[in-house]
Amino acid sequence: MPAYTVLFDSAQPFQVGTPYLFGAAIVLATLLWHWAQDERPYPGFPLINKQKGEWLNTKSKERMTTHANEILKDGFTKYNGKPFQVFSDVGPMIVLSPEMAQEIRNDDRLSFMLAVERVFLPMFKGLEPFGAGISEHDVFVRSIRQNLTQSLGSITESLSEETSYILNLLLPDVTANEWRSVTWVPVAAKIAARLSAKVFLGEPLCRNEEWLTLSITYTADGFQAARTLRRWPPFLRRLVHAVSPEFGQLQRKIVDARRIIEPEVAQRKRARRDELRAGGKPHKPADAIEWMDEHAKDEPYDITLAQMALAFAAIHTTSGMITSLLWELTANPAFIDDLRKEIVDVIAEDGGWKKTSLYKMRLLDSCMKEAQRMHVIGAFSMTRRVTAPVTLSDGTHLAAGTHVAIPTWHMKDPDFYGPDAARFDGRRFLDRREQPGSEHRWQFVTTSPEHLGFGHGEQFSLSLSLSLSLSLSPSPRQHACPGRFFASNEIKIAMAHLLLKYDWKFEGEPPLKSLRDSEWMPDPEAKIWVRKREPEIEL
Repeated sequence: MPAYTVLFDSAQPFQVGTPYLFGAAIVLATLLWHWAQDERPYPGFPLINKQKGEWLNTKSKERMTTHANEILKDGFTKYNGKPFQVFSDVGPMIVLSPEMAQEIRNDDRLSFMLAVERVFLPMFKGLEPFGAGISEHDVFVRSIRQNLTQSLGSITESLSEETSYILNLLLPDVTANEWRSVTWVPVAAKIAARLSAKVFLGEPLCRNEEWLTLSITYTADGFQAARTLRRWPPFLRRLVHAVSPEFGQLQRKIVDARRIIEPEVAQRKRARRDELRAGGKPHKPADAIEWMDEHAKDEPYDITLAQMALAFAAIHTTSGMITSLLWELTANPAFIDDLRKEIVDVIAEDGGWKKTSLYKMRLLDSCMKEAQRMHVIGAFSMTRRVTAPVTLSDGTHLAAGTHVAIPTWHMKDPDFYGPDAARFDGRRFLDRREQPGSEHRWQFVTTSPEHLGFGHGEQFSLSLSLSLSLSLSPSPRQHACPGRFFASNEIKIAMAHLLLKYDWKFEGEPPLKSLRDSEWMPDPEAKIWVRKREPEIEL
């Protein structure tokens, strides 16, 4: 019998010929070599979350999920604020001091777009929406930057009307006679999805139940699929992608999204042509479908992927903020009466929703910024890939190909925020705004090295749910998130309705703790108790 034949004689022990063993050894060695190449730490920076005797980086990454802030604080203490590195769930990451945020924010050699690709992997089928809008020349970016921000004043009243409709739809059984428990996180996601669709898709699609369900489920499933794929070394990801059913499901969701959106776009184009032929002026709805079409002209773009990108960014950011703020206010009810009074006074003074009404809600703005500080989206912000060698002012040399980030743990640092830094104080940023010269510095939409909720400087940072505080797109030099102005208005309108029309309470310990230390992830099963109240003013 040839030496390479596998023997199956039941009377003899199982044996494998030498060529098989040799081949298996080569395959194993090749896998280990690729794994080592993909997961090597960067030279010149101490690695702090890997212990002796650990061959692989799996446990290092798990520690960042469960103890990220503790690890990062220990690193800064141990190395006196000098850069070090960790293995995050996307691979090695050089951690810079928060003091470097101002220096790196505008450096064109530090690419946000490449950092996004490393996290969300939009080159894989099913994950393409995560790459929509990351080009600085993208139609998506220009339309949101220019049209969305300019339209904020004109859409306030319609968003308030839509919020009334949404809450009646989602909380139909809530009465003034008794308290009812609600599993809140899914409700918050539906509020965010519907409000965002009102502006991004317009009517009739903003109330299309299939689209609303699809946008919410794609957000959750897409994040999880990207997270799953990142667990594998890059050289195995094509194989994992090919055999994992979740990616096929995501691709089908994109097909379904096209089936919903593209007929509406085609119908609008036909209606516009017909109106022009008849000598009339075409009607242009004030929504992102029209904005993108206006900016595109003859430039190709994918309206479906762009709409999905808008949806998952808005759903996660807005629902997360509404949840964290509502929970903090319910756990700290002393602020609620003052907030209700502020909302009522502003609406009464303005005679309804005006362009400046939301700006006048300064206490609400402060509470939002404080909730964002207490529940910052991730352990890192301002994540970048170095595209050309960089030497920072402190002498730190960053080689091309390395990834860097600024941590966010200092947003609860007593040295800056005082001895009560770990406690929610809804007036914290209102008090700071009342100091001379600080009127605008501590608004919810203002970025700074001390508060990285939206990144800082010329970084587009409509944050998403992973272990990094990331965002959709930069343009043209990674300006701070234009979407944050829309998010701010959306959250204020939703909170005005939630506070004036309902009472809220927890039974037992408030569910304020995140399920992950590396990111703000509220418990999706947590319940809050609600009952109706008579609003002091008509919204």
